[in-house]
Amino acid sequence: MLNQELEKLETLGPIGTKIKTKMEELYDRLLHKGSSPKKPDVIRMIDTSKMDYAIMIQLSQSMIATGVSEGQNLVALATAIGHKVRDYYNLPMKTELALKLGVFCINAYALNELVLTKIVNEYQNNKAKTVYKVFAGYKRGDLRKLTKEFAKVISSHKPLLKQAEPWTSGKTRIRNGEVLKLIKGAKEEILARINPNNTPIVLNAINKKQAVAYTVKPEVFKVYKWALQNKQECFEFNSVKTITKERASAKEDEAYHVLHAAEPYVGKTFYQLYKCDTRGRFYALSAYLNELNSDNAKGMLSFAEGAKLGPTGKDDLYHHIANMYGEDKLTHKQKVQFVENKYYDFVAMGKDPYNNKGWMLTEEPFQFLNSVMELAELDKWFVDGKDIEDFVSHTICYRDGSNNGLQWLFSLAKDDKHAHLVNVKPTSDSKPGDMYTYVAERVRAKLLANASHESELAMQYYDLYFKTIERLRNRFRIAELNNDPRAELKKKAIKQYQRKYKTQLAMTDTIYWAKAKFSMKEWRKIVKRNVMTYGYSATKKGMGDQIIDDTRDIDNEYLSNKQHSAARLLGATVYTTIESEFPEVSSLMKMFKDNCREYISKYNKHYYCDTLISNFPFLQEYVKHKLVRVKISDGLYIQNRDKSFVWVDELKCSIQSDTPKINVDKSVSGISPNTIHNLDSLHLMLVIDKCDFDIVSAHDSYGAHACNVNKMQKVIREKFKLIIDSKPLEHILNQTGNLVPMIKQGNLDSSEILDSEFAFA
Repeated sequence: MLNQELEKLETLGPIGTKIKTKMEELYDRLLHKGSSPKKPDVIRMIDTSKMDYAIMIQLSQSMIATGVSEGQNLVALATAIGHKVRDYYNLPMKTELALKLGVFCINAYALNELVLTKIVNEYQNNKAKTVYKVFAGYKRGDLRKLTKEFAKVISSHKPLLKQAEPWTSGKTRIRNGEVLKLIKGAKEEILARINPNNTPIVLNAINKKQAVAYTVKPEVFKVYKWALQNKQECFEFNSVKTITKERASAKEDEAYHVLHAAEPYVGKTFYQLYKCDTRGRFYALSAYLNELNSDNAKGMLSFAEGAKLGPTGKDDLYHHIANMYGEDKLTHKQKVQFVENKYYDFVAMGKDPYNNKGWMLTEEPFQFLNSVMELAELDKWFVDGKDIEDFVSHTICYRDGSNNGLQWLFSLAKDDKHAHLVNVKPTSDSKPGDMYTYVAERVRAKLLANASHESELAMQYYDLYFKTIERLRNRFRIAELNNDPRAELKKKAIKQYQRKYKTQLAMTDTIYWAKAKFSMKEWRKIVKRNVMTYGYSATKKGMGDQIIDDTRDIDNEYLSNKQHSAARLLGATVYTTIESEFPEVSSLMKMFKDNCREYISKYNKHYYCDTLISNFPFLQEYVKHKLVRVKISDGLYIQNRDKSFVWVDELKCSIQSDTPKINVDKSVSGISPNTIHNLDSLHLMLVIDKCDFDIVSAHDSYGAHACNVNKMQKVIREKFKLIIDSKPLEHILNQTGNLVPMIKQGNLDSSEILDSEFAFA
């Protein structure tokens, strides 16, 4: 049992012990609170199930660490923690009780200043709503130390030093006694469909992923640690001048969490444990050190077992280095030539990254660093007179899909007119198709045209009101960077000005974008996520929110001073541009939505479909809960607006009832992205199932040893073609009852992807 492992390994270090002490104090506080003979719910839960505080800390610490960097809704975080603890003790799903247990845990962290809970105003549809949110506390460094204290504890949420037992069904029990479901949140009847007879491809793929052996190279870890501690510009929070202090702090926390997650595995062989989501996508359970995380984490990872480069490996290693540098739009030969041209510069970075810091300015600095450190080893191997083909490489060489969501949509619609933009057919000029630039050029032209029709008054407002808010923001940024005590006053002045002149500022939005002196590369970067997520049913509003989020880390002062209304205008323009440019894709997404709505209406149940070829049970289960007001009398430790700390004796909040109904609107809006994710997960399973070598994957990004990339590329294209040739749209309509008519498809030849160099490049 996990508590025995905790006791044996003495993992409750100083920080864990402090939290445990506060939990004991909170227990006594609740036990003696009030005169009622009835024990509080939290006391009864702890007593009845003999809950161990060490277990509660173990189960909550990673959720606390990952959830509070930029603030997390108290009710959501507390409920998630409570459900996790109750699930460990095999207790039924009771949202109110989970909330109370989660609040108990959060209070223990707050009393140790690891987190702080405070009242904030959230704006929804321009209306302020008061909510409790949990933020990293004044002792956020102790959160990092807590992560280290649990480094040796057996947990499903960390890499494993011993390969996990293979999945043979929909459920498994791991070493600490925890029962895991292969499909997150799935009910027993769905899990029962996972078995060797019905889903052999699914089981083989997940088990082959779990057999991949990783390591953290000591020299890579050493440079990462040095760069982090010495505030080097390979981290955005050190290099981007326009980043806010709060966001920089959150990104720094993430970087430290990766450091601490990696430290126990330096120089060791380890494995990952995987589960699927309801679409079939694989996710590693480890919180930070995995291939689906940021460049910080991916750069830490190498294959533990190397493989000789062979006749093709050197060029494919060079290809990967060029990609990580940021030259991902070149042909394979051009990428190889690019690295050859910069060979001695790159080798110098690999040999001495402390003084040759060019690697820090690359697109993916730590993955680039990892690969050029190996390049330096390869150089020495060659200088020593050894055959390059015999060099043993450990680098994970990735090849990524080209806007994979739209690759599927264009292929399903058989849109032969636009398929080259996402490289499922070759381009006429042998250059990569670039959907992002295509859309960016048209969006920019549209905004310029619209701005030319703006009134003289709008131009005057731009010069007066926008230029004023721009000056106010620049003054605040300088004050914040210099730790000026007046920074908060300057921030308030911005908000007051925005509220007072909201209407006038909104009139400047089109002119703001027309006045922008961005390069096309910057325009491309700004609209990239909008374009990428259109195929996943992003809305106009959602695209506007993406612009707000994504442009915070682009180091451009003019861009950082935009109004949120300007971001939403741009998001809406991207959306309408894609709709008008690609009607075939819009028709396909409409078919998915209509089919889903008809399915729910006819059968009065959640949308379900057995996945083509793999038989993975794809169940889309969106629900809506009646909101129930509950009272928590256990108390909440919060920070007041005046920065003082007090107990709130009684908390009233809304939670979701435990008797949900089908949420038709969410089901309909989610069906297109979920269908696409289901297909790309099928694609991944087929590729892994076919390959007789290690594959590392992050959805549409595939990694292998350099010597195996050629073979992997061939399989990726063949399996993509196989899926399209298996008529997935007809399969989906047949599975769901042929409730809506088939769309009119184009004439795209699926075999063209076999010759498209940039489909996965």
